[in-house]
This record gives sequence, C-alpha cells and structure tokens, in this order.
Amino acid sequence: MAKVIKIFKTVRENWKKSILAIVITGYGVKFVNRKYEEDLLRREYCKEAKKYGDVKINIGERPRKITVFLNPAASSGKASKLFEKNAAPLLHLAGLEVNLIKTEYEGQVKKFMEVMEKNETDGIIAAGGGGTLLETVTGVMKKEDKDFKKKIPIGVIPLGKTNLFAKLLFGSDKEQVRFILDSALAVVDGFSKKMDVVEYKSEDGRNTYSLVGLTAGAYSEAEKKKQKYWYFGPLKSKWTYIRSTLTQWPSVISGKLSYLPATEENTKLQKIVIKQPLPEVKRSWWNVLHLFYKPRPQNSQEVFEEVEAEDGQEEEYTSEDVTTVEFSVIAPIVQNQQQKIVAPELHIGPSQIARKDFISEGFRREKLATRVYSSPDSRHSLVKRIKFVPDLLEDTEKKVWYSIDGEQFEAVPVEIKLLRNRLNVFHSSRTLPC
Repeated sequence: MAKVIKIFKTVRENWKKSILAIVITGYGVKFVNRKYEEDLLRREYCKEAKKYGDVKINIGERPRKITVFLNPAASSGKASKLFEKNAAPLLHLAGLEVNLIKTEYEGQVKKFMEVMEKNETDGIIAAGGGGTLLETVTGVMKKEDKDFKKKIPIGVIPLGKTNLFAKLLFGSDKEQVRFILDSALAVVDGFSKKMDVVEYKSEDGRNTYSLVGLTAGAYSEAEKKKQKYWYFGPLKSKWTYIRSTLTQWPSVISGKLSYLPATEENTKLQKIVIKQPLPEVKRSWWNVLHLFYKPRPQNSQEVFEEVEAEDGQEEEYTSEDVTTVEFSVIAPIVQNQQQKIVAPELHIGPSQIARKDFISEGFRREKLATRVYSSPDSRHSLVKRIKFVPDLLEDTEKKVWYSIDGEQFEAVPVEIKLLRNRLNVFHSSRTLPC
C-alpha cells in the first residue's frame, strides 16, 4: 500500500512528465500493435503466393518472367524498402523470375521500353508513384510492335504519393501495406483485362498516355505546391488549400476549347479483320522417328480486332472560350460504369468560386481516389475528342500546369482522345479475409 501511495504522490508532483510519459507509451503500444498486425498480414499473403510456387512445371516450360521498374526515390526514398519487405517476397514465393530495374532518372523507363522485346518478359510492373506508371504506359503505347501491348500485361505496385489509378483498381480505403500486398498478389494471380488509355497529343507531335485523366486549374495548382509545406506534417494538405486563397486569388485557367460530343453511334467499336501468319512448327529431335513427317504449311489466320470509329465528315466540333477554376477530362474508369456511352467526360467548373467553398472542396477531395469538382455550377458532358489551347500568360514565372494522373506537366495546346481496350492490366478483385 505504501508503494501505491508513493506512486500517486510522484505522479501528482510531476504531473506534466507523467502525462507525457502516458502519451508516449500509448503511441508506442499502438505502433507495436500495428507492426504486429502487418507481419500477420504479410504471412497470410505469402502463404497464398506459395501455393503458386508449389505447382510443378512440365519439362521444357519456364517460370513466368516479370520485369519490375522500381523508382527508389518514390515515397521520400522509402520505395525500395517497401518493395523488398512487402511485394518482393510474394513474387519470389510464387516462383516468378523477377528482373528488377531501379530507375535513376526521369524518362529512363521509356528508354528501356524502346529496346524491350515481347519474348524477354511475360509482364511489366511499375513500382513507384504516378510518374513511374505514366512512363511505363507511355513506353508500351509508343512501341512499334503492336503485339507487345496486346500480349504483355502491366501491373502497378503503389509505392509513391500519387497512386490514383491503383486506388481505382484496388480501393482507396486500405492501409499502405495491404495496398501493396493486394497489387502484388494480382500479378501473382496472372489475370489481366483490357483497359482504356487516354492519349494526349501536343502540337509538336509528342504523345503521352495515361489511365485516369487530366485536370488543370486552381486545385491542380494547389496540389503542385503541397510538398512545399511538408513541415505542417499531416496538416499540409489542409494548409495548402487555405494558403492558395491568400495569394494570387482566384487561380483560373482560360483558353480555347473545341470538342466533339460523344454519341452511341460515333463511339461504337468497329470490328476489323487482321491476317496473321500461323506460328512456325519447328522440327524437334524426336521427329526423326516419323518417316512421313511434314512441316505445317505457313498459312495465315484471321483475327478480329475492335477499334474506334473514325470521325464522320458531318460531325462538327463545338468551340468556345472558357475561363474556369478547373478544367478536367477523365477516363471511363472514373465514371459511372452503368452508362451506355463509353467516352471521356469533360468537366468545366465555374468561372469563380468563393474562398470558403474552395477550401471545403479541397478538404473533401482528400478522402477521394479521384478529384473532380462537384459544384452545381459545373458543366459535364461526354466527348469523343477534345482540343484545348491554353492562354499563355505574360508573366513567364507563373506558368499554367496540367495534372495528368497526378503528375505535373507544363500546359501546352493538346488534343485528347480515348483509345478503347488498348492495354492489358493485371487485375484481381479478390482480397484475403484477414
């Protein structure tokens, strides 16, 4: 009893230190508990991946080859550690042959894609943030070998700060470890589906390809500045929107917009027939036992492919001058999947917005996988093609920017269209019940 009285007396005399000790102890217990739960989660996913590795392959077969483009600079330099601790064990336990390439500079992935052949890999993984995925998709889409993007699927392992497409694919309500484990397990499963790609063609002929879409305006400008306020910690996002209303307000984007409205007729896919040669049958050593062996004649086979309908001569573009707080073009993956017309959705926000509404909208977006303005004053329409020429500002220090899948690009005249079912993407809807 005397010891208990002594403890209470010590706490009363040193109440500030006691409160601090209790808070630190609470955080410590929570941290240790989270790490323990993450280890249990990794163990369950590793057991699932090992089931694939335990399957024997036949003589003459080889393991699946996976090429991983890893951006070590993603997630403030923690990407390599996150990959090795969470994703790599699943890939190796599943018996995959992993070729890991750590990128050293921007644009390196696209250079690798220029020389990569389809017989060198069975799948490609973009391990990093939105920029790594954007480079990978652009590199694949630019390849002259059309069979490459048809046969080689792409996977995404979210290790960066901008993972918009991965959130749409695997869900935006998951902790980082489970987010990575689900994406790696999708590659292990090996199931893929064709997905639409958004093409951006600038006036100088350079093409960029993405999977989510483009935004520009006040909110994109705020996102670009967010990393400057890192010292606010978890409050940096909220401070970014508040700070944006204090200087150079309102931040708008203006320019010449032309678009071709989408209809069921002009967005309907057309089937075309492509003749492909049959694969050559090579003679093996055991064929000498067959005296009447004859190689298969090199005939061709017909393959059906669906492509977008060309613009009709009678169709006319709608043109207008726009000044808006936000201009967005988003892919169908972000939209309502029940709609009949599959086309990009054009969003044009109001020409001005109150500061308090801008701040509240910014706070709301922090909880969403994608960021599209929801004001009743916004205009929304499905379009087949879009041409946008931004107004150039006399003040060269304040440039206008596009945000494409979360990555920043300097605004230039651009033509945007949707390419239907052009890219195979590793996808799995299952998650482990743990």
